Amino acid sequence: MKKNNRLKIKALDFFCGAGGLTRGLIDAGIDVLAGIDNDFRLEETYQKNNSPSQFIREDINKIDIISLRQQLGITQKDLVLYAACAPCQPFSTLNKMEGNDKRKELLLVFAERVLKVAPPDFVIVENVPGLNNAFGKEVFEKFVEILESCGFKQENFYKGLLDAKDYGVPQFRKRFILLANRHGKAVPPQKSDKVKTIRDALMQYPSLPDGGKVEEIPNHEVRGLIEKHKIIVEAIPKDGGSRKDVVDTSILLECHKRHPNAHKDVFGRMAWDMPSPTLTCRCVDVYCGRFTHPEQNRSISLREAAAIQSFPNDYVFYGSFKHIAKQIGNAVPVELARRIGCAVNESIKSSI
Repeated sequence: MKKNNRLKIKALDFFCGAGGLTRGLIDAGIDVLAGIDNDFRLEETYQKNNSPSQFIREDINKIDIISLRQQLGITQKDLVLYAACAPCQPFSTLNKMEGNDKRKELLLVFAERVLKVAPPDFVIVENVPGLNNAFGKEVFEKFVEILESCGFKQENFYKGLLDAKDYGVPQFRKRFILLANRHGKAVPPQKSDKVKTIRDALMQYPSLPDGGKVEEIPNHEVRGLIEKHKIIVEAIPKDGGSRKDVVDTSILLECHKRHPNAHKDVFGRMAWDMPSPTLTCRCVDVYCGRFTHPEQNRSISLREAAAIQSFPNDYVFYGSFKHIAKQIGNAVPVELARRIGCAVNESIKSSI
């Protein structure tokens, strides 16, 4: 491997979203030069929290990776990392479109337009478990073929189904991770010694009324409940209670009366001494999952959701309430990303 002696890695974060992966890689000592995404609404959140990393609004179908590398000052002597956390919904078993979702092709477009044209030294892919099976298996196999054509050897890959709760994140969140090192063996991220809980994440924040906001704490605000939903939330027992625990079932929604076992977590409370369930882009809506505060009669706030995703308190989100929830729910948890970044550093060190 003919590289200079500097171990500093320059990274590009494709499909960067609000910057969870970028922030984790930066925290691991990796120089993330830019985050690339086609959603202009992400720019303010990404740019203000990850400077000097740039937000570049670009469609992966049109990207010119040679020009981009030149623009960012990347040379042939640099150690380069590409991260590709393509939209996960196409590979989810919950996706009603199943095999017909055109977003499935984005990972292959990235492979054709970026990897093949200007191969990096290291590649990170993060997605839902379905990328390696179910709806994503065919896409993933083609992606691996392209990686091999770029000089990456399968025997040097690290492939794993990781749960974020094992990596310092207070959340059950299973994700498929691929780490590919073109110059040697990729090592896995290091697990945490302790599982963090909702108590670890949320006890730091002051109480909020339903629909309230704390101006001094960025993004510590909650959506107001309609009266019907508020009555249900007030009836759910504290600290991990569920819909099934409601004594007066007449207050439940009609759909839940007819189908009591459907979507059982909806309106459920989080438990103080357990990790959170997997956050989604509707993670602050009590009627979309177990997203009710363990004790207070409200959903978790945007700030609390960010804490569950292991974003630090100084990471401020910008945009509409709905879009901020989407930014947070779709993000790679920062602490998981940091541990992946540390694994990349270890892989590179052992390869040169």
